[in-house]
Amino acid sequence: MPKFLSHRILKYGSNALAAVLIALGILAVVNFLTTRYHARFDLTARGLYTLSPQTISILENLSEDVNVVAFFREAEQRDYEHLLKQYAYHSRRFAYRFVDPDREPIEARRYTVTRYGVSVIEYGNREERIQETSEKALTNGIARLMSEERQVVYFVGGHDEAHPDDQSEQGFSGIKQLLIEGNHDVRPSLVLAQSQRVPKDCNALIVAGPKRPFLPAEIDILSTYLNQGGAAFFLLDPLIDTGIEPLLRKWSIGLRNDFVVDKSQVLPGADFSVPVTTHYSKHPITDKHSGLQTFYPLTRSMERVGSLPGADVSSLVLSSPNSWSETNLDAVSAKDKEAVQYTSGADRPGPLWLAMVVEGPATIAAKAGDERRGARARIVVFGDSDFASNRFVEVAGNGDLFMNAANWLLRARDKITIRPKSTQFRPLTLNPGDEFWIRWVYWLVLPSVSIIAGVLVWWRRR
Repeated sequence: MPKFLSHRILKYGSNALAAVLIALGILAVVNFLTTRYHARFDLTARGLYTLSPQTISILENLSEDVNVVAFFREAEQRDYEHLLKQYAYHSRRFAYRFVDPDREPIEARRYTVTRYGVSVIEYGNREERIQETSEKALTNGIARLMSEERQVVYFVGGHDEAHPDDQSEQGFSGIKQLLIEGNHDVRPSLVLAQSQRVPKDCNALIVAGPKRPFLPAEIDILSTYLNQGGAAFFLLDPLIDTGIEPLLRKWSIGLRNDFVVDKSQVLPGADFSVPVTTHYSKHPITDKHSGLQTFYPLTRSMERVGSLPGADVSSLVLSSPNSWSETNLDAVSAKDKEAVQYTSGADRPGPLWLAMVVEGPATIAAKAGDERRGARARIVVFGDSDFASNRFVEVAGNGDLFMNAANWLLRARDKITIRPKSTQFRPLTLNPGDEFWIRWVYWLVLPSVSIIAGVLVWWRRR
């Protein structure tokens, strides 16, 4: 009997030991693999907890080490450290450390930091200070340190254009802020009738929704600038004759006298004159926009006209196949959605070009001092300016598309990307139909299910 028991104990004991060793081995292998390979899942609608392509691109292209010294109380470090760990994960050149000013006052004095929440970004022998803990602020700080030169952007004024200092819904102060964050120098509105020329330091010119026509002399100034290899961004709304249209035709860009209607894809809460699209042509500006929607409140369509030798002319943004070009301009003021219908023969079916891009050879030799301009002119044209206004620039991919177009004009291809996301207040908006169904589901359907289930149970027991 003792032999039998000892044999049985040895048998089952060895099996148990082997099982424990196997389990420990599996755990060790899993632990080893998890230290080498990581899988993260971000279930937020806009990927708020995943680094943006812009941030990853910057981290992958660091030529020198980046060191972030963050001055925070110990209790306030956790959330920011989670973000810094993601940066360090994507680049071995990125390092960070926290300093509590109360515990290390000498270190705080060395960096001349007198408040909590300041981060000092060191890059080579340069440094940048930020007072926010967002990815956007940190990435822009690193980008500013990496940039060798600030490029100059001028907004054209004098024709009731959207102003870069206007903070109303119709203003472009949001675009100005994005340009500044991209390390660009935004200059005050340029009145061509006064300056008589485009300044020599201008890297890109923005014409943002003029409401009054340009003078012939101003058109000549724009023409000379483009012929010298300049870069211009035109946002020209429908129903307005700006006088720029004939100039653009010389560059194979034809602006139609219409507006785009799309009843199948519209912004929630908007009408048929605000088409939404996810269709883009293949171009460096839109390479990063696959699946990202943009929308255009009351936009015109355009087309390629004529032939421009040596130029690359293409569409940039396209409406959906269900859209059409409405030539009955009086329909803009129609309040009834059903009153606007596609008319065969008069209206053009989609997809329609909502934006165009042209790169063509300069036809006038650059003068001395104009070396900042390129050998080839660059032009981007959108049939709408409202999509980049303060009201809409932060919605969907509108701001990213504008900035990527601007960076292409500025020949800053490394900055063409999708920028860091920011948290947004996203209220649940219900239309009358939604409210109707929710009301009756709570009032009728749910109580009925309980009553029917009770009756069935009672019937079976009976």
